[in-house]
Formats: sequence, C-alpha cells, structure tokens
Amino acid sequence: MQDITHTNALLFIGINPSYSGTDNNKIAQYYNVLQTDNAVKYFKKFLEISFEVKMEWSHIDLLFLRETEQKKVESLINNSVENGLSFIYEQLLISKEIIEKAMPQIIVVNNTLARRLLGKHKEKGENIWMGFDFEFDKIIGTYRIINHETLAGTPVFFTSMLTGQRALDLGSYERLIWHINFVKENL
Repeated sequence: MQDITHTNALLFIGINPSYSGTDNNKIAQYYNVLQTDNAVKYFKKFLEISFEVKMEWSHIDLLFLRETEQKKVESLINNSVENGLSFIYEQLLISKEIIEKAMPQIIVVNNTLARRLLGKHKEKGENIWMGFDFEFDKIIGTYRIINHETLAGTPVFFTSMLTGQRALDLGSYERLIWHINFVKENL
C-alpha cells in the first residue's frame, strides 16, 4: 500500500494488495513510492504515467485483504455467508471514505472487480457496493461520477491492469497517457 494519499491528484484504484506466498508477513505493508529506486514493480507504471501527465498521484486498493488470486476474493463476495459479505462491505466503506477525502482530479480504475465494486455495472444487475453512478461524457471521452456531493464531475478511466500478464498493450498504454493529458487540459 502507498504510505501517503495525495489530495487533488491522479488516483489509481486497484482491488487488493497481492501476496506472493514467499513473504511470511501477511500484514499490509506501506511503501514510499516516490523513491523510484525502491519502487515496487506494481507501482512503476503509475510513476511513469504521473511523470508523463505532470500530476501527483496516489493509489488505493478497495480491499485490504492480501491475496494474489482474485478468485478467492470473489468467492468471499459471491458467498452468501453474512460474515464474508460484511467483511468486504466494511472494507469498502473505509475505502470510499479515503477516496472522498482524497478528492482526486482524475481516477484510473485498473481492475475489473474494482470497477464492479465501485458501481459501474449495476445496469447489468450487479450489486451496488459503493453506490457511485457513472455517465459517459462524450466531450472528454470517458466517464464521470454523477451522483456524489463532492466527487460529481470527477473523470474516471476504466482500464485493465497496467502491469502483469494481462496488462495494457503499449499502444493502449500510450493512448491512456494521451487521454489523461487531454482530460486534464479540459477540466
């Protein structure tokens, strides 16, 4: 996890801290991602994008459960056992408060499950976990939050992972940077 959450910055949203299995400590760790020499591999693309768009950035995982296999996280959500659902829901309430207090200028959601938990797919019958409503803005070419007292109008990019096996291809990655710059100039 990032050790500082910047306000009025570019906010990257993921799903949960990974756990390689080789680390004996399953407790969340905090990283000073501004020290590029020691940057965790996962954060390097965020650093690159931040540099290219000339914005401070922060990262938040919606869940605090350290797990590499997302299917295990999804099983807690899909399991109707009340403890699993309330465990996830309580974490989402904390994450929502952090996002609200960060008041990001632009949000990049780089995980499909995170997108669902934010409320993006409720038109498809998904649960509305965090209750955000999104509307596509044809002028800036991406979504905006539309139903929140302080975050209404915030541009949101829904993208795939930026690192790993299913990461964005180079062309899509370059377009994302261009698009963030375009939106930033039109805020």
